[in-house]
Amino acid sequence: MRVLMISSDRTLLSVNSGDALDRHKKYADLAGQLDIIVFSKKGLKKRKISDNLRIYPTNSITKLNYVINAYEIIRSIYWPDKFDLVVCQDPFLTGLTGWIIKKRFKVPLLIHFHGDFWQNNYWLKKSKRWWHLFWYNGLLLFLSKFLVNKADGIRVVSSGIKDKLIKAGVPKNKVKIIPTLVDLEKFEKYNSTRVKKLKLENKNHKMIINVGLRDPSAKDYPTLFKAINLVYEKYRNLAFYQIGAKICLQEKIKGDDNLILNSLGETGQKELINYYYASDIYVSSSCNESLGKTLIEAMVCGLPVVATNTTGSKEIVIDGKNGFLVPIGDSEALAKKILFLLNNPEKAKEMGQAGKKMVKEKFKQEKILKKVIKFWKELKND
Repeated sequence: MRVLMISSDRTLLSVNSGDALDRHKKYADLAGQLDIIVFSKKGLKKRKISDNLRIYPTNSITKLNYVINAYEIIRSIYWPDKFDLVVCQDPFLTGLTGWIIKKRFKVPLLIHFHGDFWQNNYWLKKSKRWWHLFWYNGLLLFLSKFLVNKADGIRVVSSGIKDKLIKAGVPKNKVKIIPTLVDLEKFEKYNSTRVKKLKLENKNHKMIINVGLRDPSAKDYPTLFKAINLVYEKYRNLAFYQIGAKICLQEKIKGDDNLILNSLGETGQKELINYYYASDIYVSSSCNESLGKTLIEAMVCGLPVVATNTTGSKEIVIDGKNGFLVPIGDSEALAKKILFLLNNPEKAKEMGQAGKKMVKEKFKQEKILKKVIKFWKELKND
């Protein structure tokens, strides 16, 4: 089976691809042949990972050219072996490109929902640019509803997203729940020397960690920082690490020399795993989350979690068993649950172990891979 994938994940084109490239290698091996088109600006080179996995950057001058440039590449690689299926990362520009390919080459179209877009005012009001505020996401929402009706299959990462689509009129048999693939085995291996060093650096302090790699506007950091302020008022031996966003925490969180604050930029996966194992609690303040991959990562490392009650976190956190769920935007509730775990270390450990057991059962890599390929084969051209 030859599969065409259209993506906006530019990490696939970099040397430090994290687990994204490994994941797509597995897809290629099981499918037979995988060609990936990645929306990108100029200056990037095509990557031939193996005989059955090739990655093509669009090298576009502007974002307005993404669809046209992607179509030109696809047209040039379509022959002689035709595509059996086109898979799109989102129901927006990658989905629009996929629909054009479906129309032109009569290829079945599968669209992914890796985000929580429908019936979500947090996402609708969110924007990376001020001039997008009142119309941009609304336009994307309109486009997604058009494309969903044209797709042959829809993959969502949580039952909450599926429920929203079905409620909006999408046929139930068209939608499959398949979570994001996480290589859990990688997160069970860590550098014990490095972890000991991190713990020594934070000696006599409890370490809280948050990971937010891409979209700070969806992570609601103001609520998180208020919560850390409230926690520190009552628990003085505290260390807080934010990984991914590179924020000057000293400007956001009030404290004294006893409060350890550290914010790192994007961190390699191996080092990120060390930080998980050096920590005591994982906290998420997201206002918009379709699944919550970092929650899964933290849990497999044995951490109890405190998370806001998003569509995705409800899929992972069983309130009171492997962590706590609190209302979105409620810094006081977030702080209260963090303090409970800090003051009850045995309960925190019990919750951490319950979370580890749950994610290892629910998110087995082999099971998810089989579901992905099975869905592809169900949709592909005969």
